[in-house]
Amino acid sequence: MAVSQKQIAARVGVSIALVSRVLSGKAREVGIAEATISKVLKTAEEMGYVPSAAALTLKGKSSRTIGVVVYDFRDPFFGTIIEKLQARAHEQDYSLVLTGFKGRQPDVSDLAPLHKHAIDGLIVLGSSESSDWLSGFSDMPIARIGHGNRAEPGVRVSIDEKQAAGQIIDYLISRGWKRIHFIGSNLFVHSVRFHALENAAKRRAVMLDRHNLACDGFEAGLQAAQAISDDDVALVCATDVIAMGALHALHNAGKVLPVVGFDDIPAAAQFIPPITTIQQPLTELVKQAFGVMIDSYEKTEVMLTGRLVIRQTA
Repeated sequence: MAVSQKQIAARVGVSIALVSRVLSGKAREVGIAEATISKVLKTAEEMGYVPSAAALTLKGKSSRTIGVVVYDFRDPFFGTIIEKLQARAHEQDYSLVLTGFKGRQPDVSDLAPLHKHAIDGLIVLGSSESSDWLSGFSDMPIARIGHGNRAEPGVRVSIDEKQAAGQIIDYLISRGWKRIHFIGSNLFVHSVRFHALENAAKRRAVMLDRHNLACDGFEAGLQAAQAISDDDVALVCATDVIAMGALHALHNAGKVLPVVGFDDIPAAAQFIPPITTIQQPLTELVKQAFGVMIDSYEKTEVMLTGRLVIRQTA
């Protein structure tokens, strides 16, 4: 439970008005004794007093609160990012207000907590081609970890998909594979990844087919791999979870094909067999996004380099 100025006043044995003046830095202006000021400040610290964001905003001060909007709480990739964001916020003496969307569709009720807590900035986790809802936060720093519309406000911090696609294609070619099936859903980020792979494949004379399913995640990988009858193709999946579904289907069918995932979620290394995948630089992604909140950024896009982690599936 939050500690109030009334509770501090009762503990010290002074008026609430006096406590208010001390905590607002105006005590000396009205002649309050230094010993009393010290006693109030020490008591407030011992009791864990934290000024409300609303009160700080009314005084024209930063609330030191950052809003975080998650496009899909079911995606394990975002869970790791949230953990790193929380650690970064703690280091910088900031608090996070977390909210998210149902079915990746923004709703007014989902955004209400962000307005309630008088946030200083907004970090968006996830890619989306539509960003109209961000206009309601254009008066503050915005950073999206993921891909977005070029016209949207704020800074987009993401992995360089072209560079990642080149790593994947070059590695598969080095292993003798010249035919590739891409497995993804109709999500925006999956299309971005496919087009990056498509361009990389064309430059290297590699055949690329696309399995675009209405479902997502494990089920998408499972269905797509079940439908593939060829034995001379490599499978590149839009996410590690899709790769897990594809590997499950291949195992059930008694087939062995190379499978590459994307994101390097913790389970990718723990899966049997461990998954070859593109590792996103999560620590740097978070550092750059949080930097937008506290520093002045003139650029609108920051692209970082991913790394192909080679394990047993390819």
